[in-house]
Amino acid sequence: MPQTVRAFVAAPIPEAVAAFLMKIQARLQLPVSNIRWVAGKNIHLTLKFLGDVEPSRVTEIAARMDAAAGMTTAFSLTAKGVGVFPNLRRARVLWVGLAGDLDRLKAVQATLESGLESVGFERESRGFAGHLTIGRIRRRIDAQLIGAALEPLKAVTSEFFRVDRLMLFKSMLKPTGPEYTLLHTSPLAV
Repeated sequence: MPQTVRAFVAAPIPEAVAAFLMKIQARLQLPVSNIRWVAGKNIHLTLKFLGDVEPSRVTEIAARMDAAAGMTTAFSLTAKGVGVFPNLRRARVLWVGLAGDLDRLKAVQATLESGLESVGFERESRGFAGHLTIGRIRRRIDAQLIGAALEPLKAVTSEFFRVDRLMLFKSMLKPTGPEYTLLHTSPLAV
């Protein structure tokens, strides 16, 4: 069996926004031992998780990324508000939401999803909900405690940032956290 790489397509976020997200992590008054925080350098806007992929498929993935990127011009987003997936009672993921040109974000993601489906990648069963994951909850935390910690941060907003490219990453899971390697970049249309 050929060796595979764990891969995903994402839009990068600038360092200033990553620093903003790390400040939110520090402000969340939650039991730290129950949460695995995402390092600032690893925070990105995931558009499609591909899972384990044969390296020979990177070229066709890149072609679908280029096609999707070529159909959308650059746009602006801001990180705004905080929340959890799937809900307060069963919280597993801490996230910061997005605002701004969400229509173009959804359009490029939908085009990418369709293009990748046409070459055999399964369509995501849940609707796309653009967000920035800032932490993963390891052990259950009381819903009231999470709600109280999130409440003061519901309106936080970062500076606007420009989304101007899609990036294909290889992810290697290590005990110290994931390590990402860039495999391909697709600039959005001018």
